[in-house]
Amino acid sequence: ALRVFQTPQFAALCGQIFRRLFRVYGIIYSSFFGTLEALQMAPHLNTCFKHFMFFCTEFGLLPEREMEPLEVLVKPIRKQYHLSKGK
Repeated sequence: ALRVFQTPQFAALCGQIFRRLFRVYGIIYSSFFGTLEALQMAPHLNTCFKHFMFFCTEFGLLPEREMEPLEVLVKPIRKQYHLSKGK
């Protein structure tokens, strides 16, 4: 069962899933952020997104071109990640 994680098909599927999750974050930030701020839930969203980006950066799951729409949010998070890793 563990061999499935080492196949190219599994890696491609994971990449596709993370690209789609990133797009969901994009929709949430562009369409619903005001509502989340009003409900005082924005810090929770920001924390989830930060952890998501740390994970994606660590394992190289998102191509640069996919991150361009949220570059304003992504750039500081990736900078913080690289500073914490000493890169």
